[in-house]
Amino acid sequence: MRFIKISEHPAKDASVQSDALEMLLGCHVRIRHFMQLGRTLAHAEFAPSGEIAETAEAISCYFSKALPLHEADENETLFPRLQAAVAEGNLVREAAETMVEQHKAIDELVADLLSLCDSLSQHPEALPSLARRIEDVTFALDKIFDAHLKLEETVIFPAILEVLTSEQLEEMSDEMRERRHPTGNKIHLVN
Repeated sequence: MRFIKISEHPAKDASVQSDALEMLLGCHVRIRHFMQLGRTLAHAEFAPSGEIAETAEAISCYFSKALPLHEADENETLFPRLQAAVAEGNLVREAAETMVEQHKAIDELVADLLSLCDSLSQHPEALPSLARRIEDVTFALDKIFDAHLKLEETVIFPAILEVLTSEQLEEMSDEMRERRHPTGNKIHLVN
């Protein structure tokens, strides 16, 4: 069994991911990839120890660093704009509220997955004893991610282009890029 790697690091050139919707959808691709990697890991007891450890570490890195950025994009950047743009009781607003609530359940399951992957990255030989737990956690995460990502992709994301202005979308893109590459620590010359 072989693991396929993709880079979990965003492109250095921010213009490659120029708009907020593209960035959000790109995160969904990576979520699905790392979920598949988790399912594969659960059944990889005959893989070399080094690959098991490396894969567990990659999953842990993605879900501990990149997923929180994506959730912040949705909770702090997208949600307030949608909340201001659509009336209470509107399907899009209700979907956005559900999106934020689902993040809490996702985070609880991700914490379990991180604990398992952190253990495996240090002790890959423990995979046979942890495989069932990894399988159970990834199954539960798959179920919630399936509903969560579909809600966003079928209701929320299409609405973004309808209810938000191009200026708001550009602000979102800027906030999302800043979240990934903060400029606060740069030195600025003042005259």
